[in-house]
Amino acid sequence: MLASINRTQLKVLTPTLADRLRVFNAAARNLQAHGIRVQGFHPADNRLVIAPEAGQRLINLGHTEGYQRQGSAGSTRFYVQFQGVTLEWREPISASRPADWSRQTLH
Repeated sequence: MLASINRTQLKVLTPTLADRLRVFNAAARNLQAHGIRVQGFHPADNRLVIAPEAGQRLINLGHTEGYQRQGSAGSTRFYVQFQGVTLEWREPISASRPADWSRQTLH
């Protein structure tokens, strides 16, 4: 097997990717500084997964931009923007029923 005499350095971390990771890491650190635990890190998608309570708290404090929700059969998925990163959380769908629904049905 012949080896190449000229060795070229590989650039895996391009300036664009480095800047994107810098923003991603800064947002994750800022969430943790606010006492919010990050449950999932997805740097390729520029997305962090947090708990539903944390998402609602950030919205109430006004630290987020945009708001999207997607309903499904078992839960609702929420997306917001936080310092250039997408935050995601899921809330289970729970139906609150009036007390009279629990009574026996008369036929």
